[in-house]
Amino acid sequence: MATYDLVIVGAGNLGLWTAHELAKRGFGRVAVCEQNWAGSGATTRSAGVVRQQGGSETAIKLGMWSRERYIGLGAELGLDSGFVETGYYVLAETEEEKAAFLDLVRLRRECGLQNAWVDAGEGRKMFPQLDWENLLGATYTPDDGYVHPPIVARNMTIAAARAPSVDLFERCVVEGIERVGGAYCVRTTRGTFEAERVLDAGGPRGARAIGAMVGVDVPVMASRHLVVTFPDVALFPMFFALQKGVYVRPEEQGALLGLSNPYEKADTTGRYQLDFDWDYFEEMRPAWESVFPALAGQRVSRSWAGSIDYTPDHLPIIDQPQAGFYVLAAGGHGMMWGPALGMKMAELIADGVVRDLPGDEISLERFSRPLARHDAIALPFPTS
Repeated sequence: MATYDLVIVGAGNLGLWTAHELAKRGFGRVAVCEQNWAGSGATTRSAGVVRQQGGSETAIKLGMWSRERYIGLGAELGLDSGFVETGYYVLAETEEEKAAFLDLVRLRRECGLQNAWVDAGEGRKMFPQLDWENLLGATYTPDDGYVHPPIVARNMTIAAARAPSVDLFERCVVEGIERVGGAYCVRTTRGTFEAERVLDAGGPRGARAIGAMVGVDVPVMASRHLVVTFPDVALFPMFFALQKGVYVRPEEQGALLGLSNPYEKADTTGRYQLDFDWDYFEEMRPAWESVFPALAGQRVSRSWAGSIDYTPDHLPIIDQPQAGFYVLAAGGHGMMWGPALGMKMAELIADGVVRDLPGDEISLERFSRPLARHDAIALPFPTS
């Protein structure tokens, strides 16, 4: 039986970043078990948006730390980071949104983020490709951007695989976890591992099932998210039409658009290959064509449906619900927050504490009572 200090279940963005951060700390021997391939699943089906303009203190800080770490890892490996800086507008269509956004600008600035309110008149000058007719304005951060998910998966796999203290096991399905004495026995299709600690980073298709193996309820589910690309759009900054649940960013010579149906139900199939909802796509087409006329009449060059993990409040889980068993979930922002989540989970595992984040926005226990807050800048995932 192979013995490790920690077994991480899941080699997506969260699990790999945690392994990397622990290796940098000199933590000990770490095994990462992935049922498919490192970076497969939700990670490489992501749209790659890296937005620092969160809707809570936790969301803001995680976005800022993640941007910094994506860029830093590229330099560390001597490879491109995959990060592209574009600037990002989060659009306000109602007075209620405007008031909430102005409050968030103050909070973001308190957190150290460069963030401004741009009224519609100024917006027309800064981003003339957008139709500001029905917009009151937007919040704007100039150094937001996006990453290319395949580059992220490549970089994180290299970073984990080259660390002497990390063993990465692909095609390694976890079949059971048992507490024996002061250690955990993790049974997999590639043998049994013994470890003092286990991290559940199973993502939208595994987190809940892994938690159930040790009697921990992990309120993480999968929701379908639609992504399409258009081939011929002149360069533009990213934007998020929050009320419409639509965001658009540059992609090669064109544009990438993501959207979520607010009436989507939790997907319990366990599948990564999901049907694309063309009916909803066509229903929403007038919404994004009206705000961004450059997409009007554009043909689709690629389309896919991904599984996004979500929690009831769209905020993450960074916690140790029982001795030696840890849970890490992204709340629907695995690519956006992955590096920072790995950093903070490594901090919890190695130091026994998560610093600089409000406990009531990251604990698993918060779901046992009425939720105090949620990330106000998020796609319309299910909330149950």
